[in-house]
Amino acid sequence: MTMPSPTRGLSKPTLATTPAGRPRCAAMAVGSVPYSDPQDAVDLVMRFTPEIPTWPQLPRRDFHENMYVQFTEGFPGLRLDEDRERVYVLDELPIDELTAFFEALESDDPTRFAISPGYAATIPLLERSLARTRPPFVKGQVTGPVSFGLGLTREDRRALLYDDTLRDVAVHLIVMKARWQLGVLAAWAPASTPLIMVDEPSLTQMGSAFVSIPEHLALPALERCLRALPCLAGIHVCGGTDWSMIASLPVDVLNFDAADHLDSFLAHGEAVGAFLRDGGLLAWGAVPNDARAYGQTAEETGARVVRGAEALAAAGLSESGRVDGLLDVSDILEASFVSPACGTGALTPELAERCFALTAQTSAWLRARL
Repeated sequence: MTMPSPTRGLSKPTLATTPAGRPRCAAMAVGSVPYSDPQDAVDLVMRFTPEIPTWPQLPRRDFHENMYVQFTEGFPGLRLDEDRERVYVLDELPIDELTAFFEALESDDPTRFAISPGYAATIPLLERSLARTRPPFVKGQVTGPVSFGLGLTREDRRALLYDDTLRDVAVHLIVMKARWQLGVLAAWAPASTPLIMVDEPSLTQMGSAFVSIPEHLALPALERCLRALPCLAGIHVCGGTDWSMIASLPVDVLNFDAADHLDSFLAHGEAVGAFLRDGGLLAWGAVPNDARAYGQTAEETGARVVRGAEALAAAGLSESGRVDGLLDVSDILEASFVSPACGTGALTPELAERCFALTAQTSAWLRARL
């Protein structure tokens, strides 16, 4: 069987073609929160990140909200061992399941790839919250194909990333899960600009001696996924990675750990500067997602962002002192979100709320200086 192209019939907008304008250091949530009650989770997001609300993941509520399980509905040959909380794909894909998946792709109907409430309990609640507000942005999320392909295995424990067929299935499934989210977010918040974040924690292992991530397999899969998203698309990596490589992909937002890995990010200043001059956006994970958040102030986290913006602006200076592309600190901050460094799902609810509050306070501190 030949699968259809995930990009067929799609055109990708840029920020210039959307009504949202630039984010100006708006506060943004990342991934998971440590709640079991979906309403508590949505209330947290709407309280502290009202300009770009999202549906948070609740891994403590149910095994199905684990980031490697949450987007697996509809994967041919997938099996869930509920007692052991294990998910895997059969070594031999059942022909009927593969045929059904292929036919669903051919229909080009994202509703056939919906994420059910059992796998994402906060999505239905977000609809009610969006009906009461008109945020400039609205955010969805998927686990990226590299992390998804390494986090899920066949029966023989071999990661899906290394199987050509299963890797291809994963890319198509992730794209359709994202496109389904775009459909519901557009219906619920028609005046908002949608952003889909692609979570790729495994990219911190690129070049590692302990995890084999062949670039010739990983990068094409990630590029295909990004190109197929007809909206603003971002990549979140909660650690150090090759940001020059990532900035060269068809991506609109780079969400990076500015709390612990800012120097690693700034080491790619030339590539990031080119990304910004081409209209890209940054999401500074300036708030540590651990107990340090109790002791830090908005001035400290905001000043870290400013120092980073100054370094990026300086990276655009030629030896003669001429600014390449007129990129300055204000430009960079105008094109930025701020967020926690990573998801808060492993924290206590009290610490998670502190991270969200500090993110909102950092946003306000930075905006006061724009």
